[in-house]
Amino acid sequence: MKRYLLLLLTIVALAACKSKKKPGRGADEPMTFEDFQELFTPGTLPYKLNADTLQLKQADSLAVDVADVSRFLTDTLLKGDYGKTEKVKLFPLARIQGNLTNYMVIKAVGRTQSTGYLCILDKKGKYLNRLRIANTGSADGTVVSTSIDSKNVIKVSSEKKLSGSNTALKEDFYAVGKDGSVQLIMTNSNGPTTPGQIFNPIDTLPRKHKFSGDYTSGDMSLISIRDGEDGKTFQFFITFSKDNGNCKGELSGKGHYIAGNRGEFKDKESSCGIAFQFSAGRVTIREIGGCGAYRGIKCFFEGNYAKKAEKKKKKV
Repeated sequence: MKRYLLLLLTIVALAACKSKKKPGRGADEPMTFEDFQELFTPGTLPYKLNADTLQLKQADSLAVDVADVSRFLTDTLLKGDYGKTEKVKLFPLARIQGNLTNYMVIKAVGRTQSTGYLCILDKKGKYLNRLRIANTGSADGTVVSTSIDSKNVIKVSSEKKLSGSNTALKEDFYAVGKDGSVQLIMTNSNGPTTPGQIFNPIDTLPRKHKFSGDYTSGDMSLISIRDGEDGKTFQFFITFSKDNGNCKGELSGKGHYIAGNRGEFKDKESSCGIAFQFSAGRVTIREIGGCGAYRGIKCFFEGNYAKKAEKKKKKV
């Protein structure tokens, strides 16, 4: 009798185990947000996502349902990268607590390419925005990777192979606001340029302030002014070439507007300082400290630059 009772209990226990399904994957009970975030490995800043991680094969059982991603995050995660009919598997990688927002990292694996997405959430878990931060398998061979430092600055690096062993590297730096907004704060690039062209790392930043814009003096000297965090600050980039290219200088940073249409920059790492005087369509600069670390010994950050007319965007 005891044997039959034990056998019956075993059968009941096995049936109960088989009936239990993971929430959100066909189970009767829907997945909660707590269940969803537990699928992501806890991570900390700084954080990196590179091509090796994207190319690492994972078991299909580790994939998260697209329906759950749509419910808790967004239904437009793959927009612009994958076709509507393409079968894409989504893998949860990491969940990270930031200063102003939190992050969830998801890997999408399609037929020819893999992509990493940074989903931005508020402190209560509400989805705010997403940023494409990594990719392999693109048509032109560009490989995209990312790193997030301890100050929550996101660096997205795009590396493209050129002829021979040469590569072109572009680095975009982003800041994330409390509302999930993503702002490009700087771009670095070693990509090829045409003769006489100046690469401006802050070119794409906002220029709504009346003094924001590009000021030139000749073909190879530029002062670029862009909007700061508020109306009292500005970002700038200065580059010049004098004496037929024998003396060059380059400097970038954040300045402050002061009275009388003037601006001022003081370097935290040295005694270097730059004074800006703005007038109708022009800016004059002069050194107010030793800036030898940023220029040749026979030339200075000085001179008068004329403001270029901003190109009007074509209406689509």
